[in-house]
Amino acid sequence: MDDRYTGMASSIPAKAEQLFDHAGLGDCFDRGDTVAIKCHMGEWNNSAYLRPLQVRVIVDKVKEHGGIPFVTDTTTAPYYYYGARSTAALHLENAARNGFTAQSMGCPIVISDGMYGTEDVRLDIPDGIILKEGFMAKGIADADAMIVVSHFKGHGYGVYGGSIKNVAIGCSSKRGKFNVHLCMHPEVGWNRWSFQGDNCVGEECPDHVLCGNICPVGAIKIKEDHAEYDPEACIGCFGHQRLLFRCDLWDSTKLNDWKRWFLVAMGDAASAYTQHLGGERIGYLSYALDITPACDCVPGADRPVIPNLGVFASRDMVAIDVAALDMSDRSAGIPGSAAETKNVMNPGDEKFTGIVGLSQWITPNTCALLGAGSKDYELVVPPVSEDEARFAHSLFSPETPSGWYLGKAMERFGTWTPPGGYRYNPRPRVSVEELSHR
Repeated sequence: MDDRYTGMASSIPAKAEQLFDHAGLGDCFDRGDTVAIKCHMGEWNNSAYLRPLQVRVIVDKVKEHGGIPFVTDTTTAPYYYYGARSTAALHLENAARNGFTAQSMGCPIVISDGMYGTEDVRLDIPDGIILKEGFMAKGIADADAMIVVSHFKGHGYGVYGGSIKNVAIGCSSKRGKFNVHLCMHPEVGWNRWSFQGDNCVGEECPDHVLCGNICPVGAIKIKEDHAEYDPEACIGCFGHQRLLFRCDLWDSTKLNDWKRWFLVAMGDAASAYTQHLGGERIGYLSYALDITPACDCVPGADRPVIPNLGVFASRDMVAIDVAALDMSDRSAGIPGSAAETKNVMNPGDEKFTGIVGLSQWITPNTCALLGAGSKDYELVVPPVSEDEARFAHSLFSPETPSGWYLGKAMERFGTWTPPGGYRYNPRPRVSVEELSHR
């Protein structure tokens, strides 16, 4: 359903509620089941993440169908040196700042891999293309069912972010994220790259204390006039990317190989996690709104690259992503955005492939190859409901609109009209015509 508004039933939250039913997402769980509502609650000062209301309406739908929901995400790798979600405590504080609380959601908020991201379930991936194992956050792995609520947009490493990435990365514990990011891979892993510590000016740099504190195990040390790196101590946490891109401390000739295989690893992980929970126990809903070139993980948001597409729902994580990608490619780019900078403004241009410089199809192709979903889909556009009153159910019933409540107040307090009535100028001092021109 698109993003146009013509009345209460056509609002974005109302359309999400309707699509929940049209796609049969209520069939993913039974009455009394615990249902994980997997979403991203935004990074510190990011402003493009999903609005809390867009998640709350899904919580309400799960309750309506008899499920017991909890809103959830996982702790992050230290990919960004001031990331606000690296522990559960920090994550919950950040979420509350962004409007996500138990009160606003109407259910608990759970960081599913625990305080420091250590609570997980190890899964074998015997048919994985590059991964042999995955580490799924225990709180999600133990749930009876899951509704994956995603923000469709671009992503600096993932090319695009949607349902698959929300599962692959979002459902991974901390070591699960290290694993998927392949930093320790024997061929393309970052710890195999040549370290160029002499490129660091050492303690003369005003950021040397910051850089010295990036690594949680001390594998990176800033010395007086250079940097040192111990690949044997490295745990592949991905925190050292700052030193790669800002200070060129690694020989990055293998960077593009790593990026491509990371996209495959996400497909491996997402396929394993859905198989563990059971594909029939998972539903997907994506908001293709505020479609920025980078993810909600960064502490800010760029101008959207294409206009809003609307809301999608499916029982298939590959189909829902491919449908959104196809529709994004048919869209024209927004002037002044990264789409213009990267010359992918025309309908037919692969928007995210062009913006990031890697194929947007690698991850969905991986999942399809592993049998975790299908790239074939039928795009169904349901009619907007004509039952306007249905979408005011949380405040009013059809028989008791706001005037009914105000009428009760009027009976108690009398009229709001000031004594003698309102005072107006019989004739306005200036004509509307005079006010109508620049």
